[in-house]
Amino acid sequence: MGKDVTDSRKRKVYRAKSFAVSAMACPGCHVTLTEAATECARCGYSGSHTVARFPYEAPAMGRFIDPQGHFSEDDRMRIGKSLAELAKKFPQPRICFSVVDLDEETDLREFGFWMMNASPVPDQNEAEWRPWTILLVIDDINGRASVTPGYAIEPFLDDEAWADLIRKEQMHFFGRDYVNAALNFIQGAGMILNQGASRAERKIRGNRAVGSRKQRKEKRS
Repeated sequence: MGKDVTDSRKRKVYRAKSFAVSAMACPGCHVTLTEAATECARCGYSGSHTVARFPYEAPAMGRFIDPQGHFSEDDRMRIGKSLAELAKKFPQPRICFSVVDLDEETDLREFGFWMMNASPVPDQNEAEWRPWTILLVIDDINGRASVTPGYAIEPFLDDEAWADLIRKEQMHFFGRDYVNAALNFIQGAGMILNQGASRAERKIRGNRAVGSRKQRKEKRS
C-alpha cells in the first residue's frame, strides 16, 4: 500500500479539462479562432462543408488507420507502449495515426477535419473518445503530415505548437520512417499537453490568489 501511495505522488495525472484554452485555426480559411464554434465566423466553414467536399465513405477511427500496412505488428507494439506511458499522465486524450495517399492539391488539414467528422461512430465508447481524439494524418505520396484534434480538446491545445512539431519531424515523413515519426510525435504531444496543463494551473493559482485578496479586503471593510 505504501508503494502505491508513493508512486501516485511521484506521477502527476492531468485530466483533459485541466488544459489551458489556446487559439484554433479554421480548416477552410485558416483564420485564427479564439473560441470553439460550430462554424467559422469569417468564412462560414463547418463540418458539413467538409463532408460534402469528400464524398467518400470514411474509415472507422482507430489507433492505426493504415490500409497499406505501413506499420508492422512490432511497430504497433512499440507505438502502443509509448502511448500507454503517455496515458499514465494524460488518460483522456487518444492519439490516432492515419497513413493515406492523397492528391497533391488536397488540403491535408481539411482532409483530417473530414475524417474527424465523417468517420462512423458505432457505439457509445467511440462517441466518448471522438471529441478527445488527436488525429495525425500522414500523406504517404507527398511526404507531409497534419494534426487534427477533436472538438473537445482542440480549444485547449496550441495550433502553432502542433505545426512546429510536424516541421521538426518532416525528414521522417519524407523518408517514410513513420515509426520514429510516430514515437517522436507522441513525445512532442506529451510536451504540448504538459504545457497546456501547466498554463491552466498557473491561471487557477492566479484566480485563487485574486479571490483570496478579495475576501481579505471584504473582511476588512
